[in-house]
Amino acid sequence: MHFKKNQTSILIILIVLITLVAVIVGSLYFRKQRDNQTFVPVQKTMAALSGTDNGADKIKTQDGVAQGDIIVMPNIDYKHLTKDKKLKSLMGSRKQKLGLDKSLDMIVNSDESFTIGDIEISMSDILKKAFLKEGEVFEEKIEHSGEIRPRKIKEYGIYVIQAGDNIWNIHFNILKEFYDNRDIDVSPQADEPGNQGLSSGVGKILKFSETIVIIYNLIEKKIDTNLDLLEPLSKIVVYNMDEVFSLLTEINYKNIDRIQFDGKSIWIPAEK
Repeated sequence: MHFKKNQTSILIILIVLITLVAVIVGSLYFRKQRDNQTFVPVQKTMAALSGTDNGADKIKTQDGVAQGDIIVMPNIDYKHLTKDKKLKSLMGSRKQKLGLDKSLDMIVNSDESFTIGDIEISMSDILKKAFLKEGEVFEEKIEHSGEIRPRKIKEYGIYVIQAGDNIWNIHFNILKEFYDNRDIDVSPQADEPGNQGLSSGVGKILKFSETIVIIYNLIEKKIDTNLDLLEPLSKIVVYNMDEVFSLLTEINYKNIDRIQFDGKSIWIPAEK
């Protein structure tokens, strides 16, 4: 009976020792497996969410641990438009998509910021003030992260006003480039009045354009009504590219002189 008790004790000790060894070996094995794995953070910027992935570096890990795009967006700085290769590529691709390479300086999304001189401004600030001036509400939404973003991401064309510029010529250059890319030749005099002094169709479009663009004073940070400069690079013209393209695409250039404009609304002849 005494022998059986000792035998049982030895058996229990052996079982405990074997269990401890198994636990230690298993712990070392799993730690080694974990240390051999590479974890890469998956980052999505606002630009990626808005559908612009220029400058993206594709990152993939082994064994399916993590994969995704790390988006590195260049700062949109006016003075670096031709110097910064990534920024130049980004602006080039956006302009190429719109077919407006020469008449605009930058294409900026409504959830982005940009810098001109020493002044940084966000598109959302400009749009809020423009909507408020018209008595409207700029729609935004709060993300799960707490970040506030425009409800719908839109593209805006930015033209930086230079000394001697006038709004008429700025609008005309955009219109001409739009039609040039569609193999429609617009005469440099197309915006001038006809023989009877009446506005041409192009002239009416340019007059209407003055009612839908935003002139923004960068220094005073407010919506402006004229192009007179306080100092160089102090004002910009902002175009809602959806509105610009919607207007110009609706027009059959052959019937452009049939357009009617009353100072506020524009009527485009229907296709026959």
